[in-house]
Amino acid sequence: MKVFPFYRSAGESRSDGNVRTLRLATALVLVVGLGATAAALRWQQQDFQARARNRFEQQVERIETDVKHHLNLPFTGLKGAAGVYAASVSVERAEFRAFVESSNVGIEYPGIRGFGFIEWVKSGAVNAFVQAQRRDDSPGFTVKNRGTASDLYIIKFLEPAAPNQAALGLNLADDPVRMQAIERAITTGEATLSGRIQLVQDDRQRPAVAFLLPIYRQGLQPATVEQRQAQLLGILVAPVVVEEIMAQVTARTSGQTRLAVYDSLTDSGATPDKLLFELGGIPGLAHDARPMFETSRVVLVGGRPLTLRMGTTAAFEAQQGTLAPWLLGLSGSALSGLLALIIWLLGSGRARAMALAQRMTADLAHERQRLHNIVEGTNVGTWVWHVQTGMLQLDERWAAMMGYDLAQLGSQQISDWRNRVPPDEVQAVTAALKRHFRGESQYFECEHRIRHRDGRWIWVLDRGKVSTWTPAGKPDLMSGTHMDISDRQATQMALRTSEENFRQLFESSLHGILQAMPNGSIQYANPAACQLFGLTQDEIRQRGRAGLVDRHDSRFHILVAQAMLSGQARGEVTMNRGDGSQFECEMSLTNYLTPGGEACNNLFLRDVTKRKRAEAEINALNTQLEDKVRQRTAELEAANQELEAFSYSVAHDLRAPLRSIDGFSHLLEKTMANETAERSRHYMHRIRAGVRQMGELTDGLLSLAHVSRTSLKNETVNLGAMAAAVLQTCGEQDVGRVVKVDVQTGLVTVGDRALLRQVMENLIGNAWKFTAHAAVPEIWIGQLPEDSLGMNTFYVRDNGAGFDMAYVEKLFGTFQRLHSPGEFPGTGIGLATTQRIVIRHGGRIWAQGAVGEGATFFFSLPARVAEGLV
Repeated sequence: MKVFPFYRSAGESRSDGNVRTLRLATALVLVVGLGATAAALRWQQQDFQARARNRFEQQVERIETDVKHHLNLPFTGLKGAAGVYAASVSVERAEFRAFVESSNVGIEYPGIRGFGFIEWVKSGAVNAFVQAQRRDDSPGFTVKNRGTASDLYIIKFLEPAAPNQAALGLNLADDPVRMQAIERAITTGEATLSGRIQLVQDDRQRPAVAFLLPIYRQGLQPATVEQRQAQLLGILVAPVVVEEIMAQVTARTSGQTRLAVYDSLTDSGATPDKLLFELGGIPGLAHDARPMFETSRVVLVGGRPLTLRMGTTAAFEAQQGTLAPWLLGLSGSALSGLLALIIWLLGSGRARAMALAQRMTADLAHERQRLHNIVEGTNVGTWVWHVQTGMLQLDERWAAMMGYDLAQLGSQQISDWRNRVPPDEVQAVTAALKRHFRGESQYFECEHRIRHRDGRWIWVLDRGKVSTWTPAGKPDLMSGTHMDISDRQATQMALRTSEENFRQLFESSLHGILQAMPNGSIQYANPAACQLFGLTQDEIRQRGRAGLVDRHDSRFHILVAQAMLSGQARGEVTMNRGDGSQFECEMSLTNYLTPGGEACNNLFLRDVTKRKRAEAEINALNTQLEDKVRQRTAELEAANQELEAFSYSVAHDLRAPLRSIDGFSHLLEKTMANETAERSRHYMHRIRAGVRQMGELTDGLLSLAHVSRTSLKNETVNLGAMAAAVLQTCGEQDVGRVVKVDVQTGLVTVGDRALLRQVMENLIGNAWKFTAHAAVPEIWIGQLPEDSLGMNTFYVRDNGAGFDMAYVEKLFGTFQRLHSPGEFPGTGIGLATTQRIVIRHGGRIWAQGAVGEGATFFFSLPARVAEGLV
């Protein structure tokens, strides 16, 4: 049986009280330590989370930039191909193939299947188009998916040919997605991206797109839709499998980011049928857990918005996991327990207290080492100042900042330090020290300059604190740090200079400038803007953006939307002045972010009312001028028609009296044949010669009028065979004359057979006539190589009488002759008729020669008949 005492001694009561106090203190320390550890753990987890998000945002920005770059790269190649068409009248298949091969499609434009050309063909012209392509180095060319449309858009070229053979000749008119892109490209005249399609040459039938660029005749850029449709030469195309062109973007993600590309403007429209490309699963739609971070971006490519959905992968999230927070929690908990245990042990006896003191001494040494490491890591020098003696103790880093070794500095006094500081700054440093000595500031802190060993000034930040005081309450020992802040000062100075420059530009600009917040309120307005609206800056702030822009003008909202997508926009809107009047304003709108991350607008304004009025007046004057030109043109055409009809009528009416004169003079000549009056017969012969010459002149006039009145009937003409026939006729009419003739083979062109026959008769007839006095008459007929403009040049050369080049301009004038009728007969109309025929065919004629050395007549004709040439 155990007996309990009825009372305790006083010592025992105090011992129990001490134990309870010790327990309470130990528990309190443990709770506080664990609370601090939990707070530190939470802070570190949030820090890791913020760093991970920042890394993800950087990857998103890089991916967005890469996507824009690679998706806009095909347009660069298409513009190069457009340059080929602008530099050539007609681009053949070999020339287009040479351009594509020189472009190194697989290297310079990775992911692009090739470059091609789409030609607009009427349904009635398809067979002719196919035959033309077969003649142009593509014997197996056929039109695929011809359909029933009246207008066909056929892939004429697609190089490299081997991997794209399945698409060559494909008609795109019945494909609504491709046709929508083609029509938008033709209407806008801009580079255009199609919607989601599939390429016939892609065996895997992956999502693809087509990059389109319309080109126009002669490399022009028509201003209106009607002009673009009328002058359309064709459409350059670059088919692309999205997975292939995104290959390099995929490589740069390093498996850290999921990416999905949709043919959609909004995230809500990013449905599976709009999916163009997917990497690592669709962010937010995968069956596994949602990613740590995900976001959506909209990019504009070829006038088409694409939505990029991005999210983190398991690899990214695995890298973010770290044991550091848990180690911190574990060590903090352990440290809290250890501290509680130390406090508990403090009450256990002197031995334990001595052991704890030794442990704390070790911790102090460790802490000093840690402090030293911190000083080393922060790149600052340290100093200790014995205030009463003036002696300074400096470390190696302090000396290095000044350009010295510590040994070179030797023993330093406070006076040495003052000598290195500019005199005008010593007072400010002294004042900061005195405030600290008086207890007005907890620390001494001052920015000032100090002279470097090489003579330049550097900016430093000195911070320190008095650690010991004399018994009289004066500072005894003071220590601190010395940090080089020259770069920071230079940055701040540059920032202040930039801000001042911007302020001066803002205030002195001749254009109105407004800074608007997202809610439409106006933050700032420069003097030019106040003058433009006739309002003070406060009145502009009161009105806000809604009160300055005409609420019925929807153009402003379009500009804001464009600025949200691309960061800037420019256009014209209607604005309200303070007096209630309105004016047309040219506005340039850019976005900027406030320090709080809000997207605000800079609005640059210029009044264009007077310019608009002047443009309207100029347009009215241009319309009047065009009406007058059309009126004068119509009058001139009517006068020309009347003149041609008159010349035809005159020439035709002259033939009747000439026939009568010729007939009666012939009868009279027969009647006088037996008479002996030689002079009478001579006169009669001259009458008949004059009648023949008049008849030839009349025939020439009729031929000249016929050239202007008849329409061209173009067909393939063998000029070589035609020249041989004309030469045979000349030989039959001039029996017994021997002329050496050289006719080149293969002289073939396209034109009106009857009119070209007249050209050959005139030129060969002249060569035959003007070689009459040559010792050995020679005539050459041939062709020069086709020139870069697609013109075939033919020539007729002789070694006859020739002509003086000083009179070459008169050769093709009507009734112009360089020889007398007695020397060489003629009417002077043949070359004028020839020139008119050649010009009607779209060519030109010219001549070279020398007196006594013969003459050469050149005439050029288009290698292919231009559309609409009649």
